[in-house]
Amino acid sequence: MDRATCRNYVALKVEDPQQTKFTAATYNNAIELAQEQFCIDAKVIVKETTLTSVANTTNIALPVDFLVAILVRHQGIKLAPATRYELSFQSGTDWTTLPPGTPNVYYIDQQADALALVPQPDSGHAGANVLLDYVAIPAALTADTGAGGNLLLGDTILAYYTPAIINWAASEVLTYAPITPALTEKRAMFLKDYERYMSQAIMVYQNMADEPIQMRGGRMWQDQKLFGVPNAFTS
Repeated sequence: MDRATCRNYVALKVEDPQQTKFTAATYNNAIELAQEQFCIDAKVIVKETTLTSVANTTNIALPVDFLVAILVRHQGIKLAPATRYELSFQSGTDWTTLPPGTPNVYYIDQQADALALVPQPDSGHAGANVLLDYVAIPAALTADTGAGGNLLLGDTILAYYTPAIINWAASEVLTYAPITPALTEKRAMFLKDYERYMSQAIMVYQNMADEPIQMRGGRMWQDQKLFGVPNAFTS
């Protein structure tokens, strides 16, 4: 579905079929926010990219559409996800002063928008491939039709969930109307429909997931040892 079609559906839901009660900018902004919210909530767009490690350097810039890390591999070997807190708590040492070596842990550096490797790669691992599987947020829509206007990257499977975007956008558009009990009830109904589609997407796509996910700057969703081996910081 493209933005123009979505806008028409949203307008019908808010009883504005001629699109005269609200501006095109209001509709477009609501659709943009709805798409982003759905991708944040359901985490349905998954990508893989190859990054490159640099000797004696912790951080590697994240893709601009990065939301959540699913799996990180250095030279084909899975790295354990962590946070700064977990590194400090479980390492028993000042992990920031570890000598360069073979990375076996990663965390998301939120302030730097970077994937951080621990320990830093040494010269023997300079230029090594770092494969990142991650949940992405689509780029902003730039047109009503065509490649720049396709919701959810134009994915045919994800097209089933476009009603979620329509309902969330309709609720958002109504925030620009005078508040009445009837309008409040209508917004609640739209958001309930959004939740239904979003919950279905979570169920389906989490069933497809291989790994626990870690959001930018967040903690893991399940409690587990960081490294799985006692010599992780010295290997």
